[in-house]
Amino acid sequence: MNRKIIFTTLFTLLFVGVIVVIVVCFIAKNGKRVEEEVLPFWKTEIIYQVYPRSFFDGVPDGTGDLAGISSRMEYLTHLGIGVVWLNPVFQSPMKDFGYDISNYTDIDPIFGTMDDLDHLIAEVHRHGLKILLDFVPNHSSDQHEWFIKSVNREDPYTNYYVWSDGKVLANDTRVPPNNWVSKFRGSAWEYNEKRGQYYYHQYLKEQPDLNYRSPNLKEEMKNVLTFWLKKGVDGFRIDALVSLFEVEDLNLDEPVASDSDTDDPNDHAYLNHTYTLNQPETFEVLAEWRHLVDKYPNKVLITEVYTAVEDVMRYYGNDTVPLADFSFNYFLQDSLMNRSELTGDSLKQTVNLWLDNLPPNKWPNWVLGNHDNGRVASRVGKDLVDALNMLNLLLPGTPTTYYGEELGMENTFISWEDTRDPKGCRWGKEHYQEYSRDPERTPMQWNKTSLAGFTTASDTWLPVNPNYEYLNVLAQEEAEVSHLKVYRSLAELRKTQTFIKGEIAFPFTSKEIFSFTRTLEGSEEYLVVINTAVEEVEVNLHQNSNFELPEHGTVVLRSITDTSQHSEIGSVVNLAELLLVPAQGDYQHLVILAVVEDDICN
Repeated sequence: MNRKIIFTTLFTLLFVGVIVVIVVCFIAKNGKRVEEEVLPFWKTEIIYQVYPRSFFDGVPDGTGDLAGISSRMEYLTHLGIGVVWLNPVFQSPMKDFGYDISNYTDIDPIFGTMDDLDHLIAEVHRHGLKILLDFVPNHSSDQHEWFIKSVNREDPYTNYYVWSDGKVLANDTRVPPNNWVSKFRGSAWEYNEKRGQYYYHQYLKEQPDLNYRSPNLKEEMKNVLTFWLKKGVDGFRIDALVSLFEVEDLNLDEPVASDSDTDDPNDHAYLNHTYTLNQPETFEVLAEWRHLVDKYPNKVLITEVYTAVEDVMRYYGNDTVPLADFSFNYFLQDSLMNRSELTGDSLKQTVNLWLDNLPPNKWPNWVLGNHDNGRVASRVGKDLVDALNMLNLLLPGTPTTYYGEELGMENTFISWEDTRDPKGCRWGKEHYQEYSRDPERTPMQWNKTSLAGFTTASDTWLPVNPNYEYLNVLAQEEAEVSHLKVYRSLAELRKTQTFIKGEIAFPFTSKEIFSFTRTLEGSEEYLVVINTAVEEVEVNLHQNSNFELPEHGTVVLRSITDTSQHSEIGSVVNLAELLLVPAQGDYQHLVILAVVEDDICN
């Protein structure tokens, strides 16, 4: 059978290397393209995480809000994403910026009103997008009426939270029942004088853990999900799910972690959390939520699960008892914390860690950053922003992008005086910069006007990065080429069937080189080659006999200005002697198209 093969090669020439994407279009065996299967939106669309405080200030007071998000729908649509995920916007004292909820079914005035959220849901859907809410089931605020009534032992709220008498020492001193440590440092137990008992809190003392051994509490939380599903949201990201249950025997001490890198008993990492994470009852409750959500068509459940990969995979469930559609894959993000450790071998190992452990027929996903981790440009280098966005969007599965990563936004220096994050504050002035999450949560940079065009107020809730004068949406939209324009092109490329449903294989990997193919019968084929070295590398893409590639590629498109002769439109490169060189400037991009054989692929 004659085949015409079209290779489109997308190079990203950076200081640390090159990303090459090769598109191969061929005729299916029956001469027709494979009929497209309709997939749920969460498999076909890019998820875009919006941190509401920092996206856009629609009612100018220095803090982002729902009206601001609604006013930026054209930007989101043009960006090419398909799902908007909001961090919490519910009523809260804001001790942990919305993750301490005092009313699960109302909106905090900081963000607007319920009418504002109804309007946002309508606007998202009018633009053909989907919207996800954060569901925070592990804990509430200590200002929630449930907790106040539980303190007073008012039924049915008496056991809505985890209470313990603690222990009385020989000297009549009362102490917590065990050695459990909060994720924000110190004992996970707080004594309540009025009730005369300790309550458990995995996070801040203002965030008491809910007790899912209470049938009434379980029903309350199902009612919360139902409330928002009836409002028209398209699904949920479930926060801190691994912490949902703890063992019933509260007298058990957790053992010291043998592989911990700290000797501080007040540090959460000091202990092995065998009694407070991934308890079997958690999966039973998740199954109940899955059953509830499935009563509403085309909805998604995503879980936040920071734990070992084998435990993460348990949250998918199985064909008999389905659980999450997927758990966020933080392993790629976590592997990109130090640029010096980035190699071709390490990338392959990270990608395979997820794919090799993925249960049969389950859907993969990738995350580069979020509101709890530094920005990509600051973690591994601003010259790698486009390369890593390409990796995120071109691997098989669903990518998630944190707001501003499409621009290459960087961490902002936050002084001790301006620090707002309680996690950073608890470590004090000497160590807050190591733990504060404020630097990656600063306002979106829209233009070069005062305060980056984020607000017309006189100040912002966190300082704006000083680089906003040149790193902003408008500047990148007006530039001939930019990170933003690369991202939009990638989002469009990802809509092809090969990237949505294609298989992945790894033709060649070394210390310097990581490569993978994306193939789908009847559709284009892609080869991605990444050079992670800091020096130029010549690679022969034909050296693996199992992967047949054309001899040459021809430049047809530039995505960021490059004046070098080898990347001029119409230039030809030899794929058997492909020279992957460091960039001559901060970053360069080009696209290559090669045509071989003699049939036309339609």
